[in-house]
Amino acid sequence: MDEKTRFRTALAALSASAINQDRKLTQEEMQAFFTEMKLTRAQQEPVYAYLASQGIRVEGRKQPASEAEKKPLTMEEQAFLDQYKKDMRLVKKQPGDQIEELFIRAADGDTQAKRYLTEHYMDKVLPIARAYTHQGLLLQDLVQEGNVGLMIGLDTLGLMEEGTVWEAHLEREIHRAIRAALDEHEDSRNTGSQVVEKLNRLADAITALTEDLGRHITPEELSLYVDMPLEEIEALLQIAGDNIEMADEKNMRWK
Repeated sequence: MDEKTRFRTALAALSASAINQDRKLTQEEMQAFFTEMKLTRAQQEPVYAYLASQGIRVEGRKQPASEAEKKPLTMEEQAFLDQYKKDMRLVKKQPGDQIEELFIRAADGDTQAKRYLTEHYMDKVLPIARAYTHQGLLLQDLVQEGNVGLMIGLDTLGLMEEGTVWEAHLEREIHRAIRAALDEHEDSRNTGSQVVEKLNRLADAITALTEDLGRHITPEELSLYVDMPLEEIEALLQIAGDNIEMADEKNMRWK
């Protein structure tokens, strides 16, 4: 195995190990995966950067800003960010020596304890959400989804696997909620693109058939021409709405 392959294999194993530990590592654990390679400090920097890009934190080391955090926000997002930070200063934090008890009570279903913990950990949502900006959703939407994840995390404390750290469970649920929202947004966008593509395909077919036959065509004829189920044709024509009246015009397109 050459040096490059060994490095990639060690990096993959390190990432898998970190994920199993709630995306947290110590510097000693990180370095242990590369002991035989004897990486210099300069060679270790790309490893730290890669771990940061995967949302993996190395304890005792300041996390570099992610690529998303380096990019400027929109004016709307920046205004939200400024106001959110001001609002967070007014949120009441709980005394450190009471957090463990609050978690125990919340795991037993205590509503008040959940409310206290929600307020206490709301400031953890923003930096996580900030790392997911520029991926399709505005920062304010990401924060909203992260807050939902936080509440889900508090509602599922009693279902945690043995040995899981309270805070790590909350952080994982925040990440999970934000990723799910981004995935749903991407699926919706892809679906929309597919619909537009099909509408344009129908538009071209309608134009071609109308010119060939010298009259408006029926959905059944269109279905045979484009080899698409009649039910799907009818559904797409409903989406097109009044635009179907343009069937005899050339270059009709939906956008």
